[in-house]
This record gives sequence, C-alpha cells and structure tokens, in this order.
Amino acid sequence: MENKALIVFARSPKVGQVKSRLTSLISPREAAEIYRAFLIDSLKQYEFLGVAVRLYMSVKKHLDFPVYGATIWQQVGNDLGERMKHAFRESAEAGYEQIVIIGTDHPTLPDTFIQDAFDALSHRPTMSIGPTEDGGYYLLGMNPLINDLFDGMVYSQPDVYRLTLERAYHSGVNVVELPKWYDVDTPDDLKRLMADESLVPQNTLKVLQQLRSKYKL
Repeated sequence: MENKALIVFARSPKVGQVKSRLTSLISPREAAEIYRAFLIDSLKQYEFLGVAVRLYMSVKKHLDFPVYGATIWQQVGNDLGERMKHAFRESAEAGYEQIVIIGTDHPTLPDTFIQDAFDALSHRPTMSIGPTEDGGYYLLGMNPLINDLFDGMVYSQPDVYRLTLERAYHSGVNVVELPKWYDVDTPDDLKRLMADESLVPQNTLKVLQQLRSKYKL
C-alpha cells in the first residue's frame, strides 16, 4: 500500500448535474440517485483493494455519503485533462509511485481488473489502461507520470482511447491493455446493467429494483 494510490474522480450527486443522458428514460432525481449509488458502491469496493484511495471531487465540501476511508481532494483544472494531470502530479508529489485513476460509472467492474492495473505498474516505465466500449477508458495507470498524455486531449470524442495509446507508445513506455468494460451512461447501458443484476452491488441494486418496478424494465 505504501506506494500505491487509486485516484477516484467523482462529481457531487446533485439532481440535474449527473447522468443527464439517462433522463430520457428516468427522472433527473432518479438519475442522481443511481449515480449516488454507483459512487457509494464504488468507494466500498475500492476500500478492499489494499491501496490508498484518494477521492477527487468536483466540489469538495458538504459530502453526504460514506467515503470508506478515502481521503478527500479537490479537482483542479479547466478541463478533464488538466484535472486528471493535476491529480496524478499531486499524488506523485505525496510519494506514490504506482498511481491509477478510475471513475464510478461501472458498478460491475471486477476487482481483478484494477489489481492487474497495479500489478503492471510494478515495472516502470509502464502505463496500464482499460478501454470502454464507447471509445474511452474506465481506468488509467502510470508509473511514472507521462507529462503530455492529457495535454490538449478532447475527452468527448470517440477515439480518446486510441489517441491515448498513440501518445503512450510515442513516449516509449510499456503499455498494458486491460479487458474492455462498459460505463453506464445511456438508457441502453442502464438496461444492460439490469441484465447483469447478479453482479450488481447492494446500493445500486436497490435503486435498480425500484426503477424496474416503476418503469417495468
């Protein structure tokens, strides 16, 4: 644990500010409830990985959910790339060498994927990365920091994963690609999550069951 840190990026689960793409199927309040459940279940999962968990919030104050031993930090930067780069640099300056960043949008993600990401970082220089089905990534690990990996990257485009790989290979580091997984961002993703119900953790499962009952999903 001494030199391993898991950076968790999250937003405050406020109505109208999270999971907006789900609101063509469910209400903004319910979208916030499902995001809050994702966040709580993810932090509970990450608690047992044996690494330091550093929760980087878009808004740091007035957290109304359990953080399960994570330390709380403020995201800093004008865009997602700047914020992630700052979090990596701040964690490195705190003495961590094997650093992985992850979100909370994939409640069925296996622990082994995260553990494999850290295992890969025991050899440096290495980047570990887990692709999502929409062309992004659910996890990114580095040892050491690749300084220009985030600069000028537009994260709303569908080829973020490919471009990140190109930058990593250009930098000369070893790249370890993890299995593909899915984020829950759209109504179809939510229906897929319901189909994976046996894998869904407690808080998320409770919200899903309420949605299934209400909307006959």
